[in-house]
Amino acid sequence: MKRNYIWLGLFFIIALLIRFMFFPANIYFGYDQARDSYSALELLKGHLKLIGPPSSLNEKIFHGPLIYYIYAPVYFLFHLNPEAVAVLFRIINALGLVLVYKIGEIIFNKKVGLIAAFLYSISYEQSQYSLFLSHPALSVLTVLVFYLGLSLLIFKKEPKGLVVLAIGIGLSIQFHYVNLMLLLGLLVNLIYFRREISPIKMKWILYAITGFLLTVSSFIIAEFKFNFREIQGLTSSGSGLLTPDRLYISQQSIKLTILRFFHDNFISSNQLLIFCIAVFSLIVIRLLFINLLKPKIIFLMIWLTAGFSSYAISGTTSYYHAPASSVSLIIIVSFLISLTLKKNLIIGLLLIFLIGCSNINLILAQNYKGPNSDIVIQPGMLTIYEKEAIDYCYSGDKNFSVNALTIPLYINTTWSYLFNWYGLQRYGYLPVWGGIAAAGYSGSLKVVNKRSNLPARQCLIIEPTVGMNEIDKQNFFREESYFSTIIEQKNFGTLTVQLRKKI
Repeated sequence: MKRNYIWLGLFFIIALLIRFMFFPANIYFGYDQARDSYSALELLKGHLKLIGPPSSLNEKIFHGPLIYYIYAPVYFLFHLNPEAVAVLFRIINALGLVLVYKIGEIIFNKKVGLIAAFLYSISYEQSQYSLFLSHPALSVLTVLVFYLGLSLLIFKKEPKGLVVLAIGIGLSIQFHYVNLMLLLGLLVNLIYFRREISPIKMKWILYAITGFLLTVSSFIIAEFKFNFREIQGLTSSGSGLLTPDRLYISQQSIKLTILRFFHDNFISSNQLLIFCIAVFSLIVIRLLFINLLKPKIIFLMIWLTAGFSSYAISGTTSYYHAPASSVSLIIIVSFLISLTLKKNLIIGLLLIFLIGCSNINLILAQNYKGPNSDIVIQPGMLTIYEKEAIDYCYSGDKNFSVNALTIPLYINTTWSYLFNWYGLQRYGYLPVWGGIAAAGYSGSLKVVNKRSNLPARQCLIIEPTVGMNEIDKQNFFREESYFSTIIEQKNFGTLTVQLRKKI
């Protein structure tokens, strides 16, 4: 037992080394991060939050506010620094390996648990989650809490597993509403394993209900306060689900997700990917005919399928719509490796080595850039470049204005937060905002609407324009040319800063 803890400690160190590789140069901070940071700061001023960040798919749907309550104390202790939050996210993700170990141990044995914990620690997919400074990233841990509880209930017949899974579901829904699909996985498992689950005393059921209601209490209160807006949004978002076009999109989403799960966890070779998936599928089918293994494999496949269901319903290919679903595959692969190690140590170790090389290759190729383009809209919005851009803006006359070509357009939330955190604390003063600032969005820089009242020295920051309408870009620069001319232009990573002079 002590030896297992030593191995887990070693794997945790490896996980941290991987997740902090390139830190702090790969910390992503864009509009969503700035928006959530401002909401957390409102908490510090005493404004309690009942709803969390808005959904990108439906304006009536909001995630839970728990993320703000996690941000707020970190910002209080570390002077608004998002890099401190990035540290917390990476540690939390690394801790997931302990839960992976326990689940693998409960379903199979300690050896499988240890292999699974190692594969989780070196997973490229999980390293990407750790770099994603947003609420869905934290649901990796809570989804694992849910499956820990469910495995305890089914395979160990422990009634406390019901309480653990109930809390896991509630916390997961707080971080992303698509984790409602865990309820589907729970229902299917309870139906299939109904004879395996021992009778549960009423006290455990009451504990579970209480734990779930407490973790989703913000949603319940918000629904009554805002006339059941969330329920209306969830029911309306499924319209058109059974149309041929929607079904085709869902099929494509699931196909791409399966390929990504294998590519980002086991085999990064596109030439071998389909072959490896086919071999894995045949092996899994064979395992289903072994009575002792059948319930374990079915449990893990239900886990995987419940994750896919969110893609089937939404039709999206977003990276974070099935957090921790691939862990089910990691546990199956770990079981297969444990069998191989028993029969042929060299081949077993070679499999682990090849999987490790695949993941490390992806990590070295991508992680210095921050989260990949399947996770964030604007790759390259890294604090290292943002700080360099701000330093450049402060390098001249104290009296200057700043403007930016942003995504979303004309919203200064990101740069307002960055100047207040980094610029103000380092230089002791703030510029004015010298462009359009859309009303209703967070931002604390003073906005000067009359361009003739702006200082002579002006800085224009140009964000990565991936996905921006070309007409919007042309109109933005056309308007700028009416009021200022370019003196100098410098690039900081994917950011461009134009030093301009008022006409």
